[in-house]
Amino acid sequence: MIWQRLTPFRIAVLLGLLLSVLRLSGFRYLELVDVRAVDYRLIARGVEPGSPEIVIVAIDNGSIEKLGRWPWSRWRMAELESRLASAQPAVIGYDIVQSEETTDVDQGELRQRLGKVDEATWQKLSKALQGGGEEQLAQAIGASDRTVLGYFFDFDRRGKQASDTEVATYNTTQHSKGGAGERHMPVATSVTANLPILAAGARGQGYFNFFPDRLDGYYRRVPLGVRFGNEIAVPLSLAMLRVYWPQRQQALRFADYGVDSVHVGDLAIPVAEDGQMLINYRGPKRTFRYVSAADVLAGEVDPAELRGKLVLVGATAVAVADRRATPFDGDLPGVEIHANVLDNILRGDFIQQPKWIVLPELAVILGLALVQGLILRYARGVVGVLVAGGLLAGYLGGSQWLFVTYGLPLSLVYPILAVSLTYTAISLQHYVTVDRERRKTRKTLELYLSPSLARLVSEHPDRLKLGGEKRERTVLFSDIRGFTSISEGLDAETLVELLNAYLGEMTEVVFAHDGMLDKYIGDAIMAVWSAPLPQADHASRACAAALAMREHLRSLDAEWDRRGWPRLNIGIGLNSGPMVFGNMGSASHLSMTVIGDEVNLGSRLEGLCKYYHCGIVASEATVQAAGGLVVARELDLVRVKGKLQPVRIFELLGPGGERERWAGLLEQFNMGLAAYRERRWNDAVAAFGRILEAWPGDGPAQLYLERCREMLETPPAAEWDGVTVMEAK
Repeated sequence: MIWQRLTPFRIAVLLGLLLSVLRLSGFRYLELVDVRAVDYRLIARGVEPGSPEIVIVAIDNGSIEKLGRWPWSRWRMAELESRLASAQPAVIGYDIVQSEETTDVDQGELRQRLGKVDEATWQKLSKALQGGGEEQLAQAIGASDRTVLGYFFDFDRRGKQASDTEVATYNTTQHSKGGAGERHMPVATSVTANLPILAAGARGQGYFNFFPDRLDGYYRRVPLGVRFGNEIAVPLSLAMLRVYWPQRQQALRFADYGVDSVHVGDLAIPVAEDGQMLINYRGPKRTFRYVSAADVLAGEVDPAELRGKLVLVGATAVAVADRRATPFDGDLPGVEIHANVLDNILRGDFIQQPKWIVLPELAVILGLALVQGLILRYARGVVGVLVAGGLLAGYLGGSQWLFVTYGLPLSLVYPILAVSLTYTAISLQHYVTVDRERRKTRKTLELYLSPSLARLVSEHPDRLKLGGEKRERTVLFSDIRGFTSISEGLDAETLVELLNAYLGEMTEVVFAHDGMLDKYIGDAIMAVWSAPLPQADHASRACAAALAMREHLRSLDAEWDRRGWPRLNIGIGLNSGPMVFGNMGSASHLSMTVIGDEVNLGSRLEGLCKYYHCGIVASEATVQAAGGLVVARELDLVRVKGKLQPVRIFELLGPGGERERWAGLLEQFNMGLAAYRERRWNDAVAAFGRILEAWPGDGPAQLYLERCREMLETPPAAEWDGVTVMEAK
């Protein structure tokens, strides 16, 4: 047999070579795991203090509470710029773009600025100072002679032409002989730039775009160059350092394979072939020195705190939503990413990306496999486990030391696979050729589980319990109708703003009814009641929340019309039943959520809203549990996909106090539904017709009217039981 011819050393050689080939070929899925492994290295390293040369002036929650919602007027920004400049920082960089003109100043702010004046003086000054304050801000920027403005690029894969806006570029750009290196860089097609009057007085400008990883949306890299027309633009960080280090030339060098290097004076910044630098994050939010913009404007900040510093001005308030997921923090303000980039360059402390790193990685992969193969030829059982564990611990410790000391992130996934696969394969070979008798007690388990998992189950079965509690709960799913069409008609920024506003408003309704937000799924919301604490009235609370969500959404129409946003319609599904709630996931990644067949049914019911042309569909279990606290009409008996037994579904019409309002509709609809199920099609047509006369546009009545007419033309089979079968989810 083949297992008898394969010795432990031969197995180790084969696996080592296989993994080496995978590493050289750049196997995408394993590389994605290595990307996340760098995050774990940073977390294992721990939080480090941010550079004292960097200060963030934050437009934070407190500033907005004191001074009004963002964006502020140019008058206020001019005052902020002047106060910052008076403290004599080395550079002032704005993680803010001011691209639109304003036509008149906020009257309340103008009154506040002018103080107590008589009415005649007020009228004269108000007329004289009308306008957006652009000139005042431009004067403040020009007077500071140390300000760098930020802007952002747009990237349109459909190929829009780049505008002729001028951008800051590298002092020197060196191309390879083939001139093909630039093709790997991101290409911008348009730019949202600052007003020319503001840009004219600035010392420089730089873009503040970052790109999330496609794997998980985390922000791990910063592009140090973007192609825009015939130019290579520099980011905000390098534009600030050009003012901070005026004697240091910034150079970009291309090779045929892409970007070779980025230089600031003699400092070489390691980048990938697309020109992106891995960010060596120092820690979570507020790792750097923060100063509130409101305190600056109030004169409450000691100028010494800013003198000679690299000052970054940016919005950190939750309402502004300029927050990104990073390895240390899932909600890091975007301005602090710029601070980390500046910190890395100031210290010369980078996560390296050398092209030659693959050679030591191949040596490690082969070495670990071969060493283990030699030792496991003789060592078995506990000794073999200790050998594998020792090799893993040694590599993990040594590679972490290299990362912390030199910024070299050696691969984790391939060496770990080399040890684990070699150990597993050799253990299996031992089982087949040597340990067959000794392992008979595990034979049944190993028919279904891997050897390592079989051993874990037999020795520590309690470890497989991830936690959870099963009891009666109610789950709610909501979804925006036609969201795909809506998203296609809006630009990305407006879409994000609309979606954030919608999710925020709806979540507040859920919280107001003591529900728990389980998760957002794109534009959908999942909420649950009777979790984490039991609620005897979980069904009625969930029903009340669903009705309130629908009403609250309509109350937002006027405000959203004013903003030029489309009006939204939602569908809501509700179901009650036994569900498991607890810590779901792995030992290192847990999520509090609910699972179970009843949860899936709740999702299916939400999908039925568009079929029955109504806003809220609830199961019979939910309606019965809510009792007289809601008014509901029976819609149908349906057999949803994945369920064998039909489910009786209802439409929620309103709270229990509105029963008299809906009495006529319920009576007529129940008559029509009874006639439909008894095959009295003409009686059903008459009943549903009366409903549409009294309640024009009633979706369920219109649906049944069409069904009945079809039944009159083509009667159903004799075994028809009135159950509607839903094939789609």
